[in-house]
Amino acid sequence: MNNIAIFRMMGSISRRAMTKMNHDASKYGLNNNLFLYLLRIVENEGITQTDLVSLVQVDKTTLSRALSKLEKLGFIRSSLEDGKKYKKLYPSQEGLKLYPELAQLEKSYVDERLKGFSEEDLSDLLKLLERINLN
Repeated sequence: MNNIAIFRMMGSISRRAMTKMNHDASKYGLNNNLFLYLLRIVENEGITQTDLVSLVQVDKTTLSRALSKLEKLGFIRSSLEDGKKYKKLYPSQEGLKLYPELAQLEKSYVDERLKGFSEEDLSDLLKLLERINLN
């Protein structure tokens, strides 16, 4: 078994998914993975930038630029609470309005790719990926 080939395949799957989602989300002005950050902020209202970095696994500088763009586009807002060191991130009304469409794009892509897999297959796959992610 070629372990490198396995990881290359995982990377290829991830890049293909991101490319497709970026293409589909570009009609909303969301390119360069902006859709991903908006989805996670809606799903985790009040998340800090530090926690979002951990969730999406990007560096702070990349995320900071992306959040600035999302704020300028009117999809999110941030709030620095008294005595707190980190801003909390919230979707705007515009971001909340767009969320169902973005979530459906993501769901459709995933459903198409996983069509034909049994529940047992998917459960086994998730367990294996979790083991890889923990190491």
